[in-house]
Amino acid sequence: MSSFEGAEAVDRQRTMWTWWATLAGRPWLPSLALLALCAVIYLPGLVRLPPVDRTEIIWSETTRAMVDRGDWTSPRFGDDVHQYRPIGTFWVQGAARWLAGQAHERDISVYRIPSFIAVTLAVLALFWLGRGLVGAETALIASGLFAVAPLTVLVSQLAIAEGLCLLPATVAMLALARIYTNDEEPIRTALLFWVAVGIGILINALLVPILVLATLIALYIFDRDLSWLKRLRPIVGVPIALVLGVPWLLVRAHQDGVAFSGLSWREFLAALGGAQDMKLRAFPGTFVLALLLGFIPGTMLLGTALKRFWAERERQRLPRFLLAWVIGYLIYLEALSSKPGTYMVQTMFPALALAVAMVVTGERGEGKHPEWSGFWIWPTALAALPLAIFAAVYAFVGELPSFLALVLIAIVAGLFIWTGQLGREGHLRRWAAVGVSALGLFGLTLLGVVLPGIDRIWPAEMIAKAIAACPKRDAVMIGFREPSGRFLLDIPPDRQTPDALAERFAAKAPTLSIVEDRWAKRTNWALQSRSQNRLAQPTGCVSAYNMMRGCPLYFRIYSPNPAEPCAMPAAFSCSDRTAPIGFEKSGDCD
Repeated sequence: MSSFEGAEAVDRQRTMWTWWATLAGRPWLPSLALLALCAVIYLPGLVRLPPVDRTEIIWSETTRAMVDRGDWTSPRFGDDVHQYRPIGTFWVQGAARWLAGQAHERDISVYRIPSFIAVTLAVLALFWLGRGLVGAETALIASGLFAVAPLTVLVSQLAIAEGLCLLPATVAMLALARIYTNDEEPIRTALLFWVAVGIGILINALLVPILVLATLIALYIFDRDLSWLKRLRPIVGVPIALVLGVPWLLVRAHQDGVAFSGLSWREFLAALGGAQDMKLRAFPGTFVLALLLGFIPGTMLLGTALKRFWAERERQRLPRFLLAWVIGYLIYLEALSSKPGTYMVQTMFPALALAVAMVVTGERGEGKHPEWSGFWIWPTALAALPLAIFAAVYAFVGELPSFLALVLIAIVAGLFIWTGQLGREGHLRRWAAVGVSALGLFGLTLLGVVLPGIDRIWPAEMIAKAIAACPKRDAVMIGFREPSGRFLLDIPPDRQTPDALAERFAAKAPTLSIVEDRWAKRTNWALQSRSQNRLAQPTGCVSAYNMMRGCPLYFRIYSPNPAEPCAMPAAFSCSDRTAPIGFEKSGDCD
């Protein structure tokens, strides 16, 4: 190299951003920064987002009823026992509910706190365990990218097992990576691995063991060597994992007589694979698409990381392990899993984040974007993605964004454009910082501001506001059977039929009645069949949309005493000219 070329290289190095390295080099400051990042991004949605039908509310209502009955070994959703849902998640959510007290038993944020804590600790674990693999600066960048990935943000704010399980999955896989790449890794890392596997079983069945097994199979295909597994200390570790995971089987035996009795073979395999299950098989490529869209902004450098790691897989252990982690589990998901892609791919994000962060810290200051990256896209075009999402939400409900939402959306769009420009110019450390800011603000805006601010997509929440001043004891609701009605309004299925209302009227019991328009005729028939008067004039009305069934809804609310109707906010006055929102659907709308 000539003296001129050497001086030019030095100048390029000087232009590189050193903020990440400076932050990573200070004791405890990186951890505090990551903790603050997670709190700022996750907490607004955790607190403001209404309960989400259906899975989240089934978990929460089951936990609430379990604690209310005082039977912590028999979680049930009404009369339904979900055999494929491990006990650990109910116990952790139940502990949060018990600490919060009876007054907060229907506050969904209480049940979300464990997911928030687990995802935050998973982000911190990526930094703590990852710095031994790639160095502090790279691990810090990886943790930031992992924290703000849209699907990571999603599970941090929902009361479901996948948010909780992200912690043991991340810890187990990073401990396994350290054992694989370091012949002298201390025994405490192996013990940490087995503890994480056991806790993962207790929380979400065999999701973590399957993730580990898929990775080991892929690793064996790469290097044809299993001798390193003895460093896992299986003779000591397997009993530890079994002791931690066995309470789930004991609870199943307590409830079923024989654990999982009555399940078909397919249902049994689904039970082992995790707590979620879809009615239909996912289309091929569903999980790949969820991974690519759910890992933004890191997706922009996945091609670069894949190309470089594939070339290095025979010479270096860590690239080989990260490839096996992602490829092995992705093949399993596409081939065998019946789980929702939006809840399953997050366990691969730590591997992707480490790979992308290694590309970022390998930047050479050449002023051009890396090969095989997504930075060929014109920077301004990148703003189309968040703008399209926000526009679709508001167009669907026919509303305009609030001033705060408009400001935040504009900032998000500007940050997306900035990330594209930085990436095209090869300023990867700056790109990572702005990308973390852009996606963090995107998640905060969508889940903490935009969706909570659109009332009509939350029917149960709207009804709860409308009847806040009404006597709600033994209320009847007809035409809305989603779990949120049971959780928020305390209306079980036996009080969700026209006959139930007719029985109350026949018994002369004052009853708050909530009837959706499609069911008004059937309700009046049921009343007249018992020689009761038809429904009187409604006290208030609620126009909403059932997102789960794809139906606009219009509820009329009838006071227990029509002569002295309970007071309702003016926003819930009835109008025949109320325009339905969303797409019309004629049947199966309750």
